[in-house]
Amino acid sequence: MAATVQILEKNGAGGTGTDKTSGTIRFKNADNATVDLNNPMVKPPSGSDWSFEKWLRFNVSGGTYSQITNIVAYMDGANGLGTGISLWARAVASYATPAEGASSTGYTNAFTYTSGAPLSLGAGPFTSTGEKGDHLVMLAEVASTASGGLTPSETLTLAWDEI
Repeated sequence: MAATVQILEKNGAGGTGTDKTSGTIRFKNADNATVDLNNPMVKPPSGSDWSFEKWLRFNVSGGTYSQITNIVAYMDGANGLGTGISLWARAVASYATPAEGASSTGYTNAFTYTSGAPLSLGAGPFTSTGEKGDHLVMLAEVASTASGGLTPSETLTLAWDEI
């Protein structure tokens, strides 16, 4: 039997986790895991509108396995969000309260992480249950050059090896 794994979105000062496994992450101008149309990002007259950070973490909740290694995250390599909309990512060891972004400094374009060159979130080996590896921190940017309107979805993949 394989490991039972969740992807948690963590919000607030205490890092309250919401299960987002096979779920939707909504980038917006609020620090919560609710997928709704409140606090939308908007196309600014100049510059950029930045989302609050989304802190995601790999969580082993059970199952039968010996070890988990090589936790990684990646996209498909092509930004399908539209003109003027960017998605940024980085790995961070320790949780911090999500902040509203102000720039992409310290982040990398999330679409440069592909299955052939993923973002490492921890080599392991991990042999017990609980949160494992680094946090995946993501940030969305809507530039004044954006097309406007609701954008299409993109798929984020988290993968790992287990025995």
